[in-house]
Amino acid sequence: GKTGTTDRNADGWFMGITPSLVSGCWVGGEDRDIHFDRMREGQGAAMALPVWAIYMNKVYADSTLGYYQNETFDMPEDFNPCAGFSYSDEEYSPNRASGGLDDFFN
Repeated sequence: GKTGTTDRNADGWFMGITPSLVSGCWVGGEDRDIHFDRMREGQGAAMALPVWAIYMNKVYADSTLGYYQNETFDMPEDFNPCAGFSYSDEEYSPNRASGGLDDFFN
């Protein structure tokens, strides 16, 4: 997911993505003078992410919706994690046991 925050911590949001659902939460108000004084409370991760998490827990709890927590992203066959980096494709081994690439997609 991705968080966002406006100037002076007046608005915060979180956008989350799963293999089958994209959803987001915005927290804020029309009066820009009402805002959090500190970034700790005013950032999207503090004000919107918890609301999104409650929503997603309810989505996953309702099996009639057809969304499941164990879904994983499919990695494209032609995906090259080395593309755009200074080292060559020959230095990349898909058999490395780092878990990092799988974590990137799941």
